[in-house]
Amino acid sequence: MVEGESLCRTCRFAHIQRGFRQNEEMTYCGYDTMRLVRFKVADCTDYLDKTIPTRFEMEQMAYLIKVEPARTMAGFERVGFSVEKSANVEKFENEDGG
Repeated sequence: MVEGESLCRTCRFAHIQRGFRQNEEMTYCGYDTMRLVRFKVADCTDYLDKTIPTRFEMEQMAYLIKVEPARTMAGFERVGFSVEKSANVEKFENEDGG
C-alpha cells in the first residue's frame, strides 16, 4: 500500500495542530462538529479543496472590477440610413399604396 499526504492538508474543514517533533500532530475535522481524525485520510465525502476558490470568493473578486458605462450605442451603423428616414419612407409608401 502506498502512503501519501492526507487530504486534510488541503481541506477547508481541517484544523491541524503541529508540534516541534514530526510525530506531534493532531488533526481535527470541522465539517459538522469538531472531531479528531486519528489517521491519514485518503478519501473523504466532505472534502473541500481550500486551494480552489469557492463560488462566493469568485463572485467577490468579480465585483471588485469597476467598468465605466458605455457612452455610445454598440452595434453596426448603416451609411445613409436612419430610423427617422425609414419610418417616413414606410409611412409614405403606405399612403401611396406601394
